[in-house]
Amino acid sequence: MPQREGFTFSILLCFLLLAQTAAGGEVSLEGVGKMPLARAEYRPGQAERPAVLILHGFLQTHAFGTVHRMLEGLSGEGYAVLSPTLTLGVPNRQRSLPCETIHKHRLTDAHAELDAWLAWLEKRHPGPVVLVGHSFGSAVLASYLQARKPPRVRKLIAVSITEARTHRPEQEIQALRRSLRERVARGERGIVTLPLSYCKRYTSTPESLLSYLDWDAQRILQALRSLPIDKALIMGGDDALIPPDWVARLRQTGRVHVVQGANHFLDGLHEFELLDLLLAELTVHGQTATPDDERRRWRP
Repeated sequence: MPQREGFTFSILLCFLLLAQTAAGGEVSLEGVGKMPLARAEYRPGQAERPAVLILHGFLQTHAFGTVHRMLEGLSGEGYAVLSPTLTLGVPNRQRSLPCETIHKHRLTDAHAELDAWLAWLEKRHPGPVVLVGHSFGSAVLASYLQARKPPRVRKLIAVSITEARTHRPEQEIQALRRSLRERVARGERGIVTLPLSYCKRYTSTPESLLSYLDWDAQRILQALRSLPIDKALIMGGDDALIPPDWVARLRQTGRVHVVQGANHFLDGLHEFELLDLLLAELTVHGQTATPDDERRRWRP
């Protein structure tokens, strides 16, 4: 009898492990080139639907509330969803980086990591991919699409897109950029500390800071206008973290949905409206296309 119970337990354990694999979960990606070990959340989905890659905001991880809710909602509707955590130079990063850490990562470092994750996703889910970003993660995705032009990506959905603001007058920001460029040209790596995004004291090298400051509102708008793929923007009507005219300026670049009463994180009851908008965009504008169709989108 004990042997039969042991056998039954082993069979049950195998079924549980298979079910866990099918349901997805935490996955890791060994270093590719200079990229350190990276982590992500993955949920497999229906092969006939486009896969979705969701990117977190400034210094956050894939476990951030807004990002995780989007992953859960889309996965529940049958979509394959991959949500990576950018390493930001920290192998196997599992939590948001403190503002006071000496930040050496550059915005463009994310491009190689996104390349690697898209290659990882392609082996598990053929067909087109839709990129979804939250907050500054949307700006990172815009910079990636402009620089890399990945053929399988056919759409960008930017949620609460914003720049990494320094909360200084424009004249001071321009002077700061000039100073940082001069320091980078001289090879200086001394530490710079100033407010950036939600950080009151963001500590970084000149090169790191400049890579984020260069992606200001104007550059984000220019990148969005230049993308040859479909794009949609979802913004909270009561987002206190964006300038008053930001939504109006975004309307010049593409389709904008405003969730009335929602803040930057579209949480609470607004998370259901966010999911409805994501599903509508994926259903109406996310149909499968052939590889040749995708390549033609990125031709100059």
